Amino acid sequence: MNVLITSAACATAQIIADALCSAHTLRLTDLPANAGGEIVANDLCHESETDDLVAGIDAIVNIGYQGQSGSNTHLMDYHTRRMYNLLHAASDAGVGRYINISTLRLFEDHEENLVVTERWRTDPSAEDAELLSAHMAEYVCKEFARDRLIQVANLRLGWPFVTDSSTAPNDTAAISSGVIGVAVEAALTSDQLTQWQDIHIQSFVANQRFVTSTASKLLPGLAERLSL
Repeated sequence: MNVLITSAACATAQIIADALCSAHTLRLTDLPANAGGEIVANDLCHESETDDLVAGIDAIVNIGYQGQSGSNTHLMDYHTRRMYNLLHAASDAGVGRYINISTLRLFEDHEENLVVTERWRTDPSAEDAELLSAHMAEYVCKEFARDRLIQVANLRLGWPFVTDSSTAPNDTAAISSGVIGVAVEAALTSDQLTQWQDIHIQSFVANQRFVTSTASKLLPGLAERLSL
């Protein structure tokens, strides 16, 4: 597949690109201030440059959480207006699937004994601009999916990111880099997804905070890797 990865200079995008590069043709993009080398600079404005960016692309992996840094205004603008522009261009270009990388930190204020599933609504504090931006990015994606303009898989990843989850026994929502890569690859190729699909993903750890049964069911090959 021809896969576009946004916010490509950030750590999350690099983990995903490393996992996908052997099986797919990647196009990496980021805002001009972050771009360089193989990363294509693009402002994600409602102009022909964004249309050119998505031309020939089969799927997009968008970093919807901690892909960008800056002021609260910048973060909100990027995850709303610029995401709208990207999704609009992608739907016009016939891009088949959009993978939004979100975070389970949207539920971090909930008590750990609660069984939080994909049916729970996110309601982050307005004081945390990164989480509020991730929340808004999900809503922008959902509107395009509900209008059946593009299929969206919304992957909410655990935290922190670790090399090996066995080294993080006290992190009840930890996720390993290996699981991130396998989850995104599976989301790109799964034929089990609906038009809009929330999926919670974390590694198996002691006192695991979030259930991952939806991920095990919908993402082929992931169930046996969640223990990484």
